[in-house]
Amino acid sequence: MINPNTLLSEEEIAILRDSKDWRNYLAIFNIWAQIALGFFIFSFSPSILTFLVAALIIGTRQFALVVMMHDGAHNLISKNKKINDFISQWLCAYPMMTETVNYRKYHLIHHKHTETDLDPDKSLTDPFPVSKKSFSRKVLRDLTGISGLRRYFGYLYSAWGVNENTFFGHLKHFVSSLYGFLICQLIIFSTLTFFNVPWLYLLLWWIPKLTIFSLFYRLRSISEHACTSGQDDFTHTRTTLSSNFVRYFIAPLNVNYHLEHHLFMFCPWYNLPKAHEMLKEKDFYKDLEIENGYFNVFKKVII
Repeated sequence: MINPNTLLSEEEIAILRDSKDWRNYLAIFNIWAQIALGFFIFSFSPSILTFLVAALIIGTRQFALVVMMHDGAHNLISKNKKINDFISQWLCAYPMMTETVNYRKYHLIHHKHTETDLDPDKSLTDPFPVSKKSFSRKVLRDLTGISGLRRYFGYLYSAWGVNENTFFGHLKHFVSSLYGFLICQLIIFSTLTFFNVPWLYLLLWWIPKLTIFSLFYRLRSISEHACTSGQDDFTHTRTTLSSNFVRYFIAPLNVNYHLEHHLFMFCPWYNLPKAHEMLKEKDFYKDLEIENGYFNVFKKVII
């Protein structure tokens, strides 16, 4: 891993390190407010169109929760580690059936060994480039919920505890593994029940999670490392420049500045554009893996 101090001055590094916890708190509130808006849009005027709009909002904001959990794994939500982990777990990770602490251990290995045989995420990019038919099948599995069902059934199977010998042993392992997820689901369902729309729990919480979330999570994963040009810190991770509209769906919270994130792991999401502007002033900027637009990225990964 390259030393950030060899890329930027101490003053520039200090600017990127500058964190404001309130920005994360506001961002998380905004994400959940948009999820609530999605439920309101459809419940206020049910139709196919409002369902599609609501599902798109909720699915992409579920994706944003996972992106924020990723910042929590880097201890970037709050300067106080206990507050950081509490917020990351209960407001971002647990609602999405994931977990910050275990993800942190896994993810830091990815940073240390990016795109090497020791990278736990390398299997996600190894198949690329793929044919149009292969990519279409992946997208179809996402949009029909097949990928999502496989993912969550895998989580449930793991939580059941395959090495336990008794039913109560399995049950104890299951509850201890998923208690945060189960509590969050109960809160979401109870809230919808309070507003007399409990049926929206399956329709607008789980269907977007199984479909839209799966699709945009895949697209983001592909764009970050698949078919990059080299094997060093400048070229095995990609930043994709795009419009605010496109980034709302595929790159919330500046996650498109992925190369900057790898170079400066201490940089919170709201400072990543500043990091990019700083890099633009350096002679080595031309050597960085920067792509203009997701269309150009997918021209490389789909053949």
